[in-house]
Amino acid sequence: MAVLKLGLIGAGGMGMSLARAAKAREDVLFVGIADPVAEQASKAAAELGGEVYSSYADLLARKDLDAVLAATPNAAHCEVVLAAAAAGKHVFCEKPMALSVADCDRMIAAAQNAGVKLMVGQVLRLIPGFSKARELVQSGEFGKPLAIAIERSSFWRPRAWRREYQPTGGVLFEINAHEIDYMRAILGDASSVYACISTETCPDSDIPGINYVLVRFKDGGIGMLNSNSLIPQGQYQVAITLEKGSIRCDWSSVSYQFRDREAQTVPEEELKAMLPGVQREIDSFVEWVLHGKEPLVTALDGRSAVEIAQAALRSGATGQPVSLPLQSS
Repeated sequence: MAVLKLGLIGAGGMGMSLARAAKAREDVLFVGIADPVAEQASKAAAELGGEVYSSYADLLARKDLDAVLAATPNAAHCEVVLAAAAAGKHVFCEKPMALSVADCDRMIAAAQNAGVKLMVGQVLRLIPGFSKARELVQSGEFGKPLAIAIERSSFWRPRAWRREYQPTGGVLFEINAHEIDYMRAILGDASSVYACISTETCPDSDIPGINYVLVRFKDGGIGMLNSNSLIPQGQYQVAITLEKGSIRCDWSSVSYQFRDREAQTVPEEELKAMLPGVQREIDSFVEWVLHGKEPLVTALDGRSAVEIAQAALRSGATGQPVSLPLQSS
């Protein structure tokens, strides 16, 4: 049996979630954990196995390392991926892929030039409820998708490095890279973006807390993102409008209705029987590296989410719609 010798760069909450999904596989062996916080790295190594490194460069220097999971603060994703590619290691990069299209292009080029695989963790489309809703759309039974509206609202108190705009890129990158990617998974590639962004910031943070984004898609669809991190009465809801009906989903439920029929709900047991999204994305990465099976999410998907987020920030700053594609420079 082929075994993937894996390393973890960034042993925080998301890094450990990815790593646990990888460790659950019989064909993965952890050989090293890199994190500048010694206690965090040691704790991760005790659970996952492998040696502890304070510098990811030292981990990447290992000749027996095949691939890494990169789960650092967002602003460091590009430098980590470039270093991993230069060392000849395959990379699973947590979302957002980077904080600019230019950096995404550098990452993609580096992976291609080095002959290594690069996958980005746009996991929302793989989480059971959202995956099932997308499956219903793709069945064609509801006709062409016309629009998608997503509300992700809460009273968010960011902690540690997430309190700062510079390492996160703001809410649209740190959080809503998920929703932006899901819009694309339903409606395809975007053609323009318009955004209104508040000056009111999240508690103890310099990150703007209200981001309203409208996206036009090349096939005529319309997307609306209501991202509000300052509302105590928060909720999460996705509503998809199609030619013959509609679909709604959230973290734990999916319902649908044709225009001439009663509403139906997907059985809870069906959703519970589906693999968790993080497991699916890690399984896909491992099987791509070991067996050449095409990945469920690509680096180009990650780049496209970054492009829309970057365009939204530009629109929010200028008050004008921004046409896509953005120039890499």
